[in-house]
Amino acid sequence: MTAEISYSPDMVALPEGHSGRLPLEESAHITRLVTAITVIIGVILAAVKFIIWQRSGSVGVLSSLVHSALDIFGAITSFFAVRYAARTPSLTYRFGTGKAESFAAVFQVCLIVLAASHLLETATHSLHHDHALHGDKFTFIGLGIAMLLGALLLFIQSRAIRQTGSLAIRGDRAHYFADLLGTMLVIIGFFTSLYTPFEQADALVAILMALWLLWTAFRIAKMAWAQLMDRELPQEDRDVISAIALSDPNIIAIHNLRTRASGPHVHIQMRLDLPDHLSLSEAHSRILGLEQKLMQAFPAADILIHPHPIGCADTHGNERFRIEGDECQTCHDHNPKGTGD
Repeated sequence: MTAEISYSPDMVALPEGHSGRLPLEESAHITRLVTAITVIIGVILAAVKFIIWQRSGSVGVLSSLVHSALDIFGAITSFFAVRYAARTPSLTYRFGTGKAESFAAVFQVCLIVLAASHLLETATHSLHHDHALHGDKFTFIGLGIAMLLGALLLFIQSRAIRQTGSLAIRGDRAHYFADLLGTMLVIIGFFTSLYTPFEQADALVAILMALWLLWTAFRIAKMAWAQLMDRELPQEDRDVISAIALSDPNIIAIHNLRTRASGPHVHIQMRLDLPDHLSLSEAHSRILGLEQKLMQAFPAADILIHPHPIGCADTHGNERFRIEGDECQTCHDHNPKGTGD
């Protein structure tokens, strides 16, 4: 079985938006800055929407205000989570505390589901009860400002995600993307209720917002579940790892490649088949060289490599964790001896 791609130095820059691709110090600086900006803009958005709601009485604006209030709680959670996740591993937490980002995402999901349930109840009640709407120039200007601020924040968050792959910021971006879309729907519903006979449009927009919140919660929960349950890195990352390993002709095959992400960190484990004639010192040199190449592509990686002589047919580790059909991830075409298993 041959590696699908060949190693090249360009791999250190690809792909974007994945964990472990930046040195921890640089990744931590970006996530700290962006989460601080998110909290500040979130507070401004909530204040603007509160004033608009007080002046207009719009249930749609109220739904967007509730969403923004939840965004603040989520942003504050992310603010602390990314700082805790970037802590140096200790004797108590030898794998680091990167999963703090995942727990922050779970907290956001709980808040979103509660808010969506409340909004569905409020909006459904509004469908059967008339409520007065008041629109003026300030209301429309305020909604426009909210949209511009939301778009600016999404741009900043998207850039940070491309650089760090942060799950906490992904959760925040999902919040504020929904917030921006919701603001657009509120404007449509607001104008429709004010200037057309379809007065229930405002309440219907609130219902759409609640349903969108539930969809957002599902997406964030799915991402958090993947990290908390130690799901493998994306296949393109695994392909890069395999190709880097096989760039050394003395590495015959890769077995039991295990990977997982934990906040800004990634953990990589594998077994390497090496020629029988290599000395312990030579095998150590090959492994050290591979670790250095992997660290260029994944500066935040924790790497554990087990060398194995190709002539040995013994297996290692608990049989429970040997997956059928996955013993040999990839090997050189010119290997005349097979994998040794």
